[in-house]
Amino acid sequence: MKFLVLFALFLTAALSLAADYETNEMPMYGGDHVPEVERSPANSKGAAELGWKYLYRGDLSTAMKRFNQAWMFDRTNPDAFWGLGIVMGRRAEKEDTERNLTESISLLTKAHELSPQNGKITGDLAFSYALLGNYLATKGGDGKEKYEKAEDLFTDAYKREPQYPPIPANWAVLKFYTGDYQASRKLLQEAQRLGYTPDPDFLKELNEKLE
Repeated sequence: MKFLVLFALFLTAALSLAADYETNEMPMYGGDHVPEVERSPANSKGAAELGWKYLYRGDLSTAMKRFNQAWMFDRTNPDAFWGLGIVMGRRAEKEDTERNLTESISLLTKAHELSPQNGKITGDLAFSYALLGNYLATKGGDGKEKYEKAEDLFTDAYKREPQYPPIPANWAVLKFYTGDYQASRKLLQEAQRLGYTPDPDFLKELNEKLE
């Protein structure tokens, strides 16, 4: 299963400064180094598969390196951009939230363009928009545009992958952000029906809002 794990409902505590990373720990090698290798979809697929394994283990550094290799071997592999986008979204939990979420959206948009029928990618892109909207709103800005984009993407993702639990689960978070708590509960219940285990903190927050 590949999805942007539901994390940090409120990202206001994230650090404002970015960490220093080596070139191979930045998406597409930071744009400063473009390795010239023979295109190999098979090698790209293998590298991406390793990237997912390391991502699930929580090793973002190694996951980034493997997804970069996937991109290096095949610049049209949606899995490469998908994985890179998720790693940047996960980095946003701890540092430079706005910039990392913006980059996550850019990378996931590329993955979406390469594989527009993939509802899982669409759902992950929607969730990054939702998280960025929330971050902007909690910083005194306007998250409405990001929320509206997320809503459209979640609607499309759900039509394509109605049995994929993270889509309604993460959509429930968007509804929570926008104050539609009844819709949030309904979506969360749908995710639970599909086998999803809700984040306890989110469930507590939602129940308090519904009381």
